[in-house]
Amino acid sequence: MIIGSEAEGHGIQIFDMKKLVDIDPASPVTFSNSKDLVGHFKGLPVGRTHNVVTNPETNFIYAVGAVPRTDKCKAGIIFIDITDPSKPTSPGCASGDGYVHDAQCLIYRGPDAEFEGKEICYGYNEDSLTIYDVTDKKAPVILSSTSYEGAAYTHQGNVLDPMNQQYLLLDDEYDEYDKVGPGAPGHPITYIWDISSLRAPKQTGLYKSGAKGIDHNQYVADGFAYQSNYGTGFRVLDVRSIPSDPTGAGVKEVGFFDVYPEDDNAAGGGTVDFVGTWSSYALFKSGHILINTMERGVFIVKMQTQ
Repeated sequence: MIIGSEAEGHGIQIFDMKKLVDIDPASPVTFSNSKDLVGHFKGLPVGRTHNVVTNPETNFIYAVGAVPRTDKCKAGIIFIDITDPSKPTSPGCASGDGYVHDAQCLIYRGPDAEFEGKEICYGYNEDSLTIYDVTDKKAPVILSSTSYEGAAYTHQGNVLDPMNQQYLLLDDEYDEYDKVGPGAPGHPITYIWDISSLRAPKQTGLYKSGAKGIDHNQYVADGFAYQSNYGTGFRVLDVRSIPSDPTGAGVKEVGFFDVYPEDDNAAGGGTVDFVGTWSSYALFKSGHILINTMERGVFIVKMQTQ
């Protein structure tokens, strides 16, 4: 397990989850940073990071949002080599576009033949989708930095298919709250991008949720987008139509779980506020989904039909 935190001095902790297997739930154990961590990266500017991104195909993890912005890395993407997890090291960072709030880093497979097999990071940089070639960790290259109508706080996103990186879904955290662009009415907007050309990505369409709220994190697996949309709850979208219709007209919601019923009677069926859920994990082979919430802990759910 890779653990980052916004707490200063925390660093990035590496913990072996196998330590949990033999624990008796009736006798809880408090683990020690000094004794129980596999590794501890202490090379962040002040020890805090907004998130830590992993690439399962490489031995690298990536700290994003590691302030301050005045540091040499400018709170961009910090590369961390965990080939030896007990001794994580950093060969460099991508500072060229400044602060990176979140990212997805993958070995590239897709229509842009020039980059086949390279390591690409899709950065969500407050006002743009910024795409990096990070194959050479000592000399990362920005391939493109592209904004869009309604950009208020480019927050996070995911490619539609890691094995064919042609389309990408992006969420903006403040377009609904600031009432700008397509998000002005207060319904979470999922922006659809054609990334066939990494040097010239373009937004092709969008999906507008039927409920009121703010979108936060989304992850895509096997043609479905799993979204944590604050007070409007956990939403599951069928996005399999996008390759044939990148306008988003064919995207449809196929499931949801309400984590914040307090706003159900509000005008429009929800409030545009920072409450409810802001992340989830839907990749367990069992089909179980973990939904993280601010007020009620973690829900474990499962789709009834799909």
